[in-house]
Amino acid sequence: MREIDVRGLSCPEPVLMLKNALEADKNETYKIFANEAHTVKNLKNFAETHGKKADIKEVGAEYEVTVS
Repeated sequence: MREIDVRGLSCPEPVLMLKNALEADKNETYKIFANEAHTVKNLKNFAETHGKKADIKEVGAEYEVTVS
């Protein structure tokens, strides 16, 4: 599992980071650390439109999005 930290970044940068990661290795599972709800929603939508599953876990005031 690879980790991507997008905390503090503005869209579309987090989605582009996920896009680049999936292009590099589409079979990898990614854990993405985010701190904005709208970023999480955008990551989930992007993952699902590209045939991936996105699981969201709230950890305090932040989020962990697992894309597989």
